[in-house]
Amino acid sequence: MLSTHMLSPDTEATLLLCGRLGKARQTEIAPLTPTEYARLARWLLDAGKRPADLLGIDTRTMLENDEPPVPAARLLTLLDRGGALALALEGWSNRGLWVISRSDEELYPRRLRASRSSPPVLYGAGDVALLARGGLAMVGSRDADAETLDFTRRAATACAEQGVQVVSGGARGVDSEATFACLSAGGSTVAVLADSLARAALSGKYRDALLEENLALVSPYDPASGFDRGSAMGRNKYIYALADHALIISSSTQGGTWSGAVEALRHADTPVFVRNTGDVPEGNRLLREKGVKPFPAEPWADLVSDLDCASQGEEAPRSAPESAVQAEQEDVGVKFQQGQLLQLDPSGKGSVEGRDTSHPPNEDRS
Repeated sequence: MLSTHMLSPDTEATLLLCGRLGKARQTEIAPLTPTEYARLARWLLDAGKRPADLLGIDTRTMLENDEPPVPAARLLTLLDRGGALALALEGWSNRGLWVISRSDEELYPRRLRASRSSPPVLYGAGDVALLARGGLAMVGSRDADAETLDFTRRAATACAEQGVQVVSGGARGVDSEATFACLSAGGSTVAVLADSLARAALSGKYRDALLEENLALVSPYDPASGFDRGSAMGRNKYIYALADHALIISSSTQGGTWSGAVEALRHADTPVFVRNTGDVPEGNRLLREKGVKPFPAEPWADLVSDLDCASQGEEAPRSAPESAVQAEQEDVGVKFQQGQLLQLDPSGKGSVEGRDTSHPPNEDRS
């Protein structure tokens, strides 16, 4: 039995303010950007209020008198989109999608909330609990050669066998290969999509993994959004933020993989490694020169321990030799708790009246 996630008043308000709610028309007021919403959330916090307080009957008076960081007229127009929200919720629910906001304390992943620019809203399909499991981010070129894809499959299979989740961007090439190799070996994966979540959620290639709750598709962008280069670049930081470590398998010296790696290295939020074996592209070599650590060499007997040691500049521990040609190896599995697939309840028609807004302010949940 699948549980149903009722849209919280805070998330309703955040969606009205930040959501596209379907294909936007040029005449519509633009939804708030993450930066604009962050300023508004800070203003609400300083005033001892929450996003849900913007749904009350005194909203107009509050906004017009208290000088919010975003023009009151724009906020009121966005908050008056209850009908559009109801239609969007129904469409998302019919596709098995869920939506959460930073205010959903138990659902929004803490590792993403603590990142430099956490998105106000996340849309997704599959087991939302997978977002909190961490794992190894595996990223690389869309046009990878056979050697690179073979390495990707081996690394992703090792992750599955050792209970290490794979996080990727879901694009063709390395990302897709990592996702399906891990799933085929019985592991779990998170794919952070830059576009077309609604279409992906109904794709046959993901169906079994979604039903078996081994896969979560997630995106900070509207489920109906199409491909956009800026969105593809922008989601890279979320791939790294949802992982414990990151592996760059194949990178040129430009494009999304390169820019995401350089950004991650600059902020040093997630330990980054690069493939350093075989015929690697120029981008991999330049990343090594920039200080990215080489990914541990095969065989991978204990990836978690090896990566933790390498992140701290230590040599990975070796087992006592069993014979002159073979060392004893111990497989370490990391167990995780299974979560529930969440869906939206289409019965919440997007009304902005009659909501319980008696929630205490909290800096990290706006």
